Amino acid sequence: MENQDKTLKSDLLKQSLENTGETANKPSFPNSGPQFGFEDNYKQEGKMKKWINKYGSSVILPIIALLILAGGIYLYSTQKGEELTSLMNENSANIQGNITGQEGNAIIAQDDEDDQKVVPEARKENGAIIEKAIRGDGVTNLSRRALKDYMKENPQELTNEHKIYIEDYLKDDIGSKPLEVGEEISFSEDLIEQAITASLELTPDQLKNLEKYSALVIW
Repeated sequence: MENQDKTLKSDLLKQSLENTGETANKPSFPNSGPQFGFEDNYKQEGKMKKWINKYGSSVILPIIALLILAGGIYLYSTQKGEELTSLMNENSANIQGNITGQEGNAIIAQDDEDDQKVVPEARKENGAIIEKAIRGDGVTNLSRRALKDYMKENPQELTNEHKIYIEDYLKDDIGSKPLEVGEEISFSEDLIEQAITASLELTPDQLKNLEKYSALVIW
C-alpha cells in the first residue's frame, strides 16, 4: 500500500515537473492581442500619402514656386535699391558742383532781371504824366500806371471796373503798339480826366460786363 502511494506521488511529481518545464520553455507574449496604436499610425501615414499624391501638384508645388519667386523679387529689389541710392548720391554731388560753379553767373542774371522789373518813377511836364516802359510793358500797362500816379494828387472813388475802362480809354487815344525798354509815353492830365468822367457815366450793366476783365488785373 505504501509502495503504491509512493508510486502515485512520484508520477504526480514527474507530471508536475514536466508541466513546469513546458511552461518555462513556452514563450510568453504579455502584449499579445490587437495593436490598435500601430494601425492608427499606418492609417494616418496612408492618408497623408494619398493627400500629397492628390494635391501635391496643385497646392504644394505652386506654394513652393511662389516662395521662390518672392525670394527672387526681394533680392532683385534690394540690389536695384542699392544701385539707385548710389546713382542718386552721384547725381547730387554733380548738381552741387554745378551750382557752386555757376553761382556767380546766377546772381548776376538775377540782378539783371530785377533791374529790368524796377518801375521807374513817373515825371510831370507841361500838364502831362510821362511813364517809362520796362520789359514786358505795353501801352495799357503805362496807362494803368499813369492813372495811378494821377490819382495820388487827384483822389477818385473808382471801382476796378472804372479803372479798366479808363486805361482802355487812354490806350485807344494813344494807340496800341509794342514798346521798347526805356521808351516813354506822355499822358495828358486833361485826357485822364476825360476818361474818368466817361467811366462814371457807365451803366450798372456796362460795369457788370467789365468784371470779367477787372478780375484778371492785380491792382
